[in-house]
Amino acid sequence: MAVDESPADVFNRFSREVYGWAYRLLGHHHDALDVAQDVFVRWTRQCRDGEPDCARAWLRRVTLNRSIDLRRARRNAAESSDDLDRRPAGGDGAARGSDDEALRGDVAAGLAKLSDIQRGVLVAKVYDEMTFSEIAAELDVSVSTVKTHYLRAVRTLRDRLRSRWGDEVLR
Repeated sequence: MAVDESPADVFNRFSREVYGWAYRLLGHHHDALDVAQDVFVRWTRQCRDGEPDCARAWLRRVTLNRSIDLRRARRNAAESSDDLDRRPAGGDGAARGSDDEALRGDVAAGLAKLSDIQRGVLVAKVYDEMTFSEIAAELDVSVSTVKTHYLRAVRTLRDRLRSRWGDEVLR
């Protein structure tokens, strides 16, 4: 980040990406907005103590963590109110939407089990379509290190999803 870049400048540069990362994990507009707001509040606080080396990487990591935390809190609240399964019984569009939501939740849960660097590399590669070289430069590590973290993350996430979804969803 440039030395003279204010938190408002960072918001203007990265707000769409932060919202996009949150929306991909949460699937709800208002939840993604809540997470994005929380991330930029945290960014402002962080900048009081010193700016992170790479704003984008910091924002991605915090967005993913906050999205996972929100999803986990919502799941725990639903379980405590005994609303364990709200899926419609039929094969209509509502059931498909429920399946999409369930898959999104399983992906978020799988991402939560990854290390911070594995999660960051996987999201940068898959969602942001960054090259291994770009990710390596952003994280200040070697390309081979990025590739190793990516492959480990993909294997771990694939194994976690396969147990519930089979090979269909992994294609």
